[in-house]
Amino acid sequence: MKRLAILLAILILLLACAGCQKRSPYADAPDPVCTITMSDGATMRFYLHLQDAPNTVAAFTQLANGGFYDGLQFFKVVPGVLIQSGCPNNDGTGNAGFTIRGEFSQNGVHNMLSHLRGTLSMARLSGDSNYDTASSQFFIMQGSYPEYDGEYAAFGTAMDAATLDTLDKIASRAVDAGYVPLERQYISTIRVNTHGIELTAVTAPIEEKEPRETPEAEQEEDEQNEAQE
Repeated sequence: MKRLAILLAILILLLACAGCQKRSPYADAPDPVCTITMSDGATMRFYLHLQDAPNTVAAFTQLANGGFYDGLQFFKVVPGVLIQSGCPNNDGTGNAGFTIRGEFSQNGVHNMLSHLRGTLSMARLSGDSNYDTASSQFFIMQGSYPEYDGEYAAFGTAMDAATLDTLDKIASRAVDAGYVPLERQYISTIRVNTHGIELTAVTAPIEEKEPRETPEAEQEEDEQNEAQE
């Protein structure tokens, strides 16, 4: 009987330890606060939700507090839908040199945030096979589009009406047929207050592809070799 009691105690301890391992390291941490300051002094403030997208929040925070976003533009504006930034090339082609796992349900991650007005979310490459391609680009919802839920990693929500007012002003600018603003809106800084908690993101490096030689380049190389002979 005594041996049975000991075995039960060990089993309970093992189960408790297993539960501890699954517990988020940020379970008791307060939500960080992100402040986006525009070049004209207007601001947008967001709660960043560690419980729903911890690695996304950590990666975004590291980039923001490292100055990565300073001076970038909102290069894409879809009126009534969203505004997008975070590309170092300001055209949607750039990244931070790494990718992170997509924290949304279609990628096996439980994320309760919905893409409602004022939601901050991560952009990624399109396609079902590109779930883990988010890097630095993000978008802010001007409208409510819950159909994005489960496909993109929402990780922040607007804190106040002033944030929504600034969002609407940026989204009201005239755009061309490709949703590129005719007058670009610049970010001065993005900073995240983590309340003293250190956030570390798990990332995967992006391998640079070697440029393919064109027929013209190959012909030029052949001519140079002939000249040297």
